[in-house]
Amino acid sequence: MKLQKNMPRIKIVAVVLLVILAMGFIIYNFYPMINQNMQKDKIIAVAKENRTEIADRIDFNALLSINPDTIGWVQIEGTPLEYPVTQTTDNDFYLSHNFLKESSFEGAIFRDYLSDPVTTRNHVLYGHYMSDESMFGSLWNYQDQAYFKAHPVIQFDQPGNPGDWEIFSVYITEAEYDYRQPSFSSDTEFINYMNRLKARSLYDTGVVVSPDDEVLTLSTCIYTFDDARFAVHARKIK
Repeated sequence: MKLQKNMPRIKIVAVVLLVILAMGFIIYNFYPMINQNMQKDKIIAVAKENRTEIADRIDFNALLSINPDTIGWVQIEGTPLEYPVTQTTDNDFYLSHNFLKESSFEGAIFRDYLSDPVTTRNHVLYGHYMSDESMFGSLWNYQDQAYFKAHPVIQFDQPGNPGDWEIFSVYITEAEYDYRQPSFSSDTEFINYMNRLKARSLYDTGVVVSPDDEVLTLSTCIYTFDDARFAVHARKIK
């Protein structure tokens, strides 16, 4: 009889424990994503709401006050890709640190340390492939030509040098494939290199690269095969 009287209480305790476990699971798994989105919204607000320099679409002074490693801003209209770009003396730090320089799984968007803002003709930006399409996770959609037609232009602004870049090539490749060369000894070397990258594209975008162009490369991991990379190349619209 005593056990029967305690059964409702045991059931209540079990339900409460299950609720606590479920809440713990949700917080553990989704809080980092929620926190990341909140941080992103704050950074976007800082970058765009108080812009004072007429030459810029982005308030780089505000971003530099948060992180002196800021060198640009990248976004693709109508997609989740909208982030500040950093650069430091290696390609390791921002793989595991966010824009606030905090340790984080998603890292930050960063330019290859070999890319010089003055001499570079191929600005290479890296970002993690995230399953929720944050960082460079949305780039995988460019495997579909219809997605490209809806989003053919990348905005990549540098302080005092805003720019729109039209995509000319997208493809999956091995990590060791040569697509990240930043500088070239001549226009001939440059155009031969870019024509090779264009020839690898999954489809023809209709964009022609000229010998005097400047190129933007977005690179991320993709899990089509071991150590695969997804590359998106675009030329700056003059």
